[in-house]
Amino acid sequence: MFQLIKNYVSKMTKEDVIKFTQKNDIYLNDYELDFVYRFIKKNYEALYANPNIDLSKYKDNFTEENYTKIIKLVTAYKSRYLGL
Repeated sequence: MFQLIKNYVSKMTKEDVIKFTQKNDIYLNDYELDFVYRFIKKNYEALYANPNIDLSKYKDNFTEENYTKIIKLVTAYKSRYLGL
């Protein structure tokens, strides 16, 4: 599973992030998009190893509305795929 994620992230583009977030009713501004893209590229291994990472320290990188939606989406995915 990890290798699949590694392969996807290595090929992931900002357009992929835009499509995913907009599909989930999250519309990122340019700063937020850059932050999410760089964060995933740099931290996917740590996120995979520890899906309970505290994301609240990144709250200031998002509008309040987007942060709330992102946390809701992350929680739903963790529940659905990890049983957390």
